[in-house]
Amino acid sequence: MSRKLFFWVVASFLFLGAMLWGISRLWESNADGLSGHGWFAYVLGGVLTLALSMGLFLLTFHSARHGYDEIDRPEDRTDQNIDYRQ
Repeated sequence: MSRKLFFWVVASFLFLGAMLWGISRLWESNADGLSGHGWFAYVLGGVLTLALSMGLFLLTFHSARHGYDEIDRPEDRTDQNIDYRQ
């Protein structure tokens, strides 16, 4: 790994940490807080978002492995003698 790439990775993690720290400070400064229903909705939204993204990735990998992404071109067909000229 080059020094430049290592620098960018470390800088990205530091920036992410600073953002999370700032968001947590803003969240704690809210006087009302979050009710039980709010926490449930927050956690449920995160779980459903994660499940949806995992499902879409799994469908993408399944499609690629089983050949559903292949393009069926007329010039690739050798088993049929079809004249495609018009």
